[in-house]
Amino acid sequence: MKSYSFYYQDSGSGNIPPPPPPPSFSPQPPVPPSSSSPNTGGGASSNAIFALVLGILSYIICGLFAAIPAWVIGKKELNEINAGRSPEAGKTLATIGMWLGIINVILSIIAIVAVAFLFMLGVLSSSDFDV
Repeated sequence: MKSYSFYYQDSGSGNIPPPPPPPSFSPQPPVPPSSSSPNTGGGASSNAIFALVLGILSYIICGLFAAIPAWVIGKKELNEINAGRSPEAGKTLATIGMWLGIINVILSIIAIVAVAFLFMLGVLSSSDFDV
């Protein structure tokens, strides 16, 4: 059977060099945002958030009364972001708000047409049952 032995660095002559010192860490100070460009802000603009809130409310409670403003405000905010006058962080919120408004307007128009069609069918069919 073969015998294994462990070798340690400090076994032997005894003159071992000391370990190197730990690296020094000096963090760089944060760079302050420049005031020359308005699109370097931290978060989304209030218009982008407002478009998203209106888009969500259009499905919950307000219908077309919130869907159309969500569509308009979201589109205006996307134009502002593309022109560089609003923060880039709000692009996703404005896009989602705009599309929620567009889809709700389309669904509302389909529902209004369907209700009008069913109403007309009801009016036309009621004359057949007169006594």
